[in-house]
Amino acid sequence: MLGASRGSKTREYQLLSTTNITSTGSQTYSIPAGTIYVEIEMWGGGGGGGFAGSQGGRAGTTYYNGGGGGAGGYVKLTYRPSNMQSGDELSFTVGAGGAGDSTANFGGTNGSATTLSTHTRDEDESVTSIHSFSSVSAGGGNGGQSVPGGIVGGSGFSNGGVSTGGDTSTNGGAGASRLSSGSSGIAGGDGGDAPNGGAGGDGGDASGFPAAMQADAGVVPGGGGGGGGSAQTNGGAGANGKVTVKAYG
Repeated sequence: MLGASRGSKTREYQLLSTTNITSTGSQTYSIPAGTIYVEIEMWGGGGGGGFAGSQGGRAGTTYYNGGGGGAGGYVKLTYRPSNMQSGDELSFTVGAGGAGDSTANFGGTNGSATTLSTHTRDEDESVTSIHSFSSVSAGGGNGGQSVPGGIVGGSGFSNGGVSTGGDTSTNGGAGASRLSSGSSGIAGGDGGDAPNGGAGGDGGDASGFPAAMQADAGVVPGGGGGGGGSAQTNGGAGANGKVTVKAYG
């Protein structure tokens, strides 16, 4: 009919379910019935904060703060294969947060990466590989620096985790470096913030010197642990990573 508008051919997909995977280590996700595609978000584990301490000398005691841990990276990926079926499984490894340093000289522990590895199907009592993902990874953040001398945790200062393979791949925020020293209280470095995720833990507060100035842990998912503030205090723990899967159909 003249003047009649054509109906849109664009289908609007509905969100079927949202699943959050927070347990660390090897994990699987089962595709729900009716799924056309999935949207995956991943965060790596945050690095632990550095230890703060003091050294005595002829000129008196010098106090050092700890550096904050780097945050885990972030990946977002839409996965839409032509042969997705109900009951198919996606396999992940969810990264753990790094421990805050409690002994000095070693630095906070690095966080672990969160990765997507395979899409598989269970057929006739055997597992068929549908697709392997070679580089979908939200990297773990590096641990924060400890004293003395700005010793580094991990492979490089307190950088955030490096992310690869997503439609969006964003590196984690860096933790504040351990750069200060002095004769009184020094606040610890804050942990790095995870992109679209958890905040970094606050460094130990210097206002209570000479009492212990404990650092805060990073916030899940992926926040870096805060560095200890002066006077023999531990770094905060980095937060664990996470996976969120949204199924659309």
